[in-house]
Amino acid sequence: TYFDIAAAFAANDSVGILYGYGNGSFRELIMYSVGYNSYPYEIVSADVNNDNILDIIVANAGSNTIGVLVGLNNEKFTPVMLFSTGNNSSPYGGAAGDFNNDTYIDFVVANYLGNSIGVLLGFGNGSFAAVVTYSTGDGSRPQSIAISDFNQDTILDIVVANYRLNNIGIFLGRGDGTFANQTTYSTGYNSMPSFIIVNDFNNDNKSDVVICNTNTDDIGIFYGYGNGTFTSVILYSTGDGTSPHAIRSGNFNNDNAMDIVVASPGTNRILILYGSGDGHFLVGPTFSTGLKAGTISLGVGDFDGNGLLDVTTANYLGNNIGVHISSGYQHFGRETIYSTGDASTPYAVAVSDFNHDNQSDLVVVNYGTNNIGIFFGFGNGTLSTIVLYPLENNANPTAVAVADFNHDNYSDIAVVNYGSNNIYIFLGSINGIFSLVTIYSTGIGSNPHGITIGDFNNDHILDIIAVTAGTNQVILAQGYGNGTFGNETSYTTGYNFNPYAVAVGYFNGDNWLDIAIAIYQGDHIEILLKTC
Repeated sequence: TYFDIAAAFAANDSVGILYGYGNGSFRELIMYSVGYNSYPYEIVSADVNNDNILDIIVANAGSNTIGVLVGLNNEKFTPVMLFSTGNNSSPYGGAAGDFNNDTYIDFVVANYLGNSIGVLLGFGNGSFAAVVTYSTGDGSRPQSIAISDFNQDTILDIVVANYRLNNIGIFLGRGDGTFANQTTYSTGYNSMPSFIIVNDFNNDNKSDVVICNTNTDDIGIFYGYGNGTFTSVILYSTGDGTSPHAIRSGNFNNDNAMDIVVASPGTNRILILYGSGDGHFLVGPTFSTGLKAGTISLGVGDFDGNGLLDVTTANYLGNNIGVHISSGYQHFGRETIYSTGDASTPYAVAVSDFNHDNQSDLVVVNYGTNNIGIFFGFGNGTLSTIVLYPLENNANPTAVAVADFNHDNYSDIAVVNYGSNNIYIFLGSINGIFSLVTIYSTGIGSNPHGITIGDFNNDHILDIIAVTAGTNQVILAQGYGNGTFGNETSYTTGYNFNPYAVAVGYFNGDNWLDIAIAIYQGDHIEILLKTC
């Protein structure tokens, strides 16, 4: 069993997965979209559909949703399913647990703009009930959330960091999925707590709470009494100008006492505080995350299988993920960087064998740099360096589909360009080299966003379906079998509906392909049934 890494990329509305080799190194980054303008803020892993495979839940601050990506048994995930956290809620943090004792995973979010926490009870199949909110106080701006059993009644409780009110709030669970109103504890004057974790830091078998105070350059510890109440905060400085933003706990020096690692974007370093096991801490060394890294998130795991905990960082300004491998007592080796692409904003990816070596390759469309990139697979989970094919300026590609459009048994590529209102067709060859052969306009101001492939007229030739967010249309272009398309037909989805994604299938069992469309502004899907 190897540790992997999942990270949220707010700038390109996606989450990324790095699968580990178990030796401290990782495969190339795999990206999954979590929705346009979603601004994912925090990721949680849990088994939401009871299939013993970890799934991903992400708090989307921009789209006021949680996104669920269900894990499959082939190291892939389903497309994201979105569940509302409430209008203008802007969830910043999340936690998963069973709040109503039905053995299904539930989820709770900290709604930054909504000044509340939101509880979504799970159905055990990957979906969730409508959100129920509890106030954290006017202007509180809750930013991080955690769960534990604080009063030892075997029922999960909730703690939230209220950024603007400079306190934490405790919500005691009732066991039926509902919670009592919050009880608050001060984190210090003008402290602005931004992240919260729970563990037992003084070995009394009672849950304690640790927060990082971004504005006062310290972390604060609340020791639990085991009855749902806590001590006043005890503060430890992280250093002037550190602006601590994230914390994690773990036993980093194998002494059976919990330690704390802190991400400090103000100084672009991580800091270790070593616990004594009795509630006291010794401030340890710091380790660089890179010049202007902007480290805002942390992960902990044994990435190289040597029995020592390692640390991974998400470096927002550096456009990368950093891995710090523990090399012994209180020491971490040089950071290993995995690039997510300079301003590339990868938007969609597809898989095929482009060079006929029986290994899976990848094509990615880069919204920010107006190109597509090919990664050739080596068959051992690693990939070649990227081979780029330029698109036009301001093309802003958003979707890609792969199929054999000209019956030569080589994979071809269709790319939807949101900014330039067109579709590019690249024809493949036996050695994985592509040629741009055709550009099809989807209309001025059409802003095409999604694409799929299928044989819609049963002539054994592949056709293209594209959806245009700007003109609210579904466009069918019939294939001629030589890599070109024509005889376009369009269908309107409704005024200002903004169709964003499209898929096909046999929905009514008549052997004609039907079409399913995701309607972004209309908050629904539409089905187009083929009738002849």
